[in-house]
Order: sequence, then C-alpha cells, then structure tokens
Amino acid sequence: MLKVLGFLALLCMCLRAQSTENAKCDDLSGSCAVFSCGTRGSNGLPGRDGRDGKEGPKGEKGERGQKGEQGRSATSEVEVVKEHLKAVEKKLQLMQENFNKYNKILLFHGGKQVGEKVFVTNGHQENFESSQKSCKDAGGNLATPKNAAENIAVQEILNTKGESIKAFLGITDLQVEGIFKYLGEDKISFTNWNLGEPNNSKDNEDCVEIQDNGKWNDIPCSLLRLVICEF
Repeated sequence: MLKVLGFLALLCMCLRAQSTENAKCDDLSGSCAVFSCGTRGSNGLPGRDGRDGKEGPKGEKGERGQKGEQGRSATSEVEVVKEHLKAVEKKLQLMQENFNKYNKILLFHGGKQVGEKVFVTNGHQENFESSQKSCKDAGGNLATPKNAAENIAVQEILNTKGESIKAFLGITDLQVEGIFKYLGEDKISFTNWNLGEPNNSKDNEDCVEIQDNGKWNDIPCSLLRLVICEF
C-alpha cells in the first residue's frame, strides 16, 4: 500500500512539472486527484459584452471659447440704405443744378424756353437733311412747335437774326404727299399755315419752314434755312 501511495505522489510531481507546457492541474492542494492533462485546445468564441457600467463622475468644465464677431443689426442695415439714398439724392441734385446751368447758358445765347422745351439756334443755314443731323448730333431735334406758345418762341429766335430769316421745322410730307407728319411719324396736331399753304408748288415742296411772322410754308428740302433745334 505504501508503495502505491509513493507512486501516486511521484506521478503528481511529474504532472506539475509538465503543466507549464500543456495544462494546469486543477486544485492540486492537499492531495493530487487522478486525471490526465492533454495538449492545449484552441480558444473558444469570445463571450457577450458585459452590461454597461455605472456613469462615471462629471468632468471638469472646459475653457470658454473665443468671442465671435458681432453681427449687423437690422437697424444698421437700414442706416446703410439711408446713406446710399443720401448719396443718390446728392448726385441727382448735382445733375439738376448742371441742367439748370446749361439751360441758363442756352438762354443767354438767344435760346427760348417754353415749359420743358428749350429752343436754340447754332446760327448756321443748312438744307433740311443737314439741319436735322446738326440737331441730332447735339442731342436734340429740329424745332417742332406743337402749340402757339412754342411757335412764338421759334419766331422770336428768327426775329433776333434779322428780317426775312426763315428756319426749317421738323415736319414733312415725304412719306405721303399732303399728309404732314412729325419726324417721329405722328400726324401733326398743331398748324400755323400761311394763307394758301401748303400748295406743293411745282410738286417739289415736302419740307416746312417757319417765317419771321410765325407762319408756315411748304418748301423744297434742298433750300438753305436757319437751323433751330429743340431740347
């Protein structure tokens, strides 16, 4: 019996020496249980995650961020618009002052103003086509009286240039004989024809002149007449 027990003790000692390479003996304290230790098996599948732990303590308060740029208020936007409007008003006022200045210059040089129209002459005598071009190049049109007051203003300019001076008006019947129209092709709404006019003498009178008495007469467009423009 003693020999058997001694053999078992020796066997346990051998198994302990091999446990670092293969497997550990389970609970070898006191006495050595009888079992066999085989080679190490492959790892099993990982187990399920455990439950979430308790919430940790609250962290310390972070540093304050940099202050952002101040945005525009609605009031400031309105102020910007007001400033723009003031600038526009100043420009308009300056334009109006310049316009009035130029009007005075034109009137000083013998121009005549009626309502919003200003009539002025360049002092040259030209045919109808050239007269029309001279006025357009200056930014205006040939004088075209559309009421008695405007007709008198053109007549007064003629009177400053001496007797028997005549000027072309912006009126013709070039399109249809006997139907006189403004250069904008609208039918004339005001007339001041001389007695017996228009008569289309020699079938060659398609333009209109104003005489120093304010009366109108149809004449050939090739004649030379004083250039009077309206602006």
